[in-house]
Amino acid sequence: MRLMRILRHQPSALTLALAAVALYLVSATHAAQTPAAIPASAGHSPASTNAAPTVEIPQSVFINPATPQEGKDPFFPQSTRHRPIPAPVMSAPPPSAVVELELKGISGTANRRMAIINNRTFEAGEEGEVVTNVGRIRITCKDIKAGSVQVIVNGQERALSLRSRL
Repeated sequence: MRLMRILRHQPSALTLALAAVALYLVSATHAAQTPAAIPASAGHSPASTNAAPTVEIPQSVFINPATPQEGKDPFFPQSTRHRPIPAPVMSAPPPSAVVELELKGISGTANRRMAIINNRTFEAGEEGEVVTNVGRIRITCKDIKAGSVQVIVNGQERALSLRSRL
């Protein structure tokens, strides 16, 4: 009765007692299962009986999945960084919008003419950017004549003429 009172107030004592009994039973069972010593006359050396068995440890290999069907990165399952980037599909270049250039004026002497194209002044042979309907475009002013200008836009040569104002 007194033992029951102790065990009721101290459940850890019961746990310790049960663990000690279990440990005793396990060690007794293990001792009964160990093989008896083999006599030295059996042809085996004592060193060979104590050698640990060789166990081949498998090598871990991670194969980079190329598609979602092949698998995913186990550490970062949402990541797409290991997947190859697909080659871009080459298509015909989009049709370029017509660049609107306006020759607003020609000034200077016959030896040194200047042309105003889309509010920017150019000399013959000068290259620069102008604001157009499609954004900033780099042009080259090739030649300036009395009433017209030759320019190179996107690799194409164009002629711009002054408008007559009536």
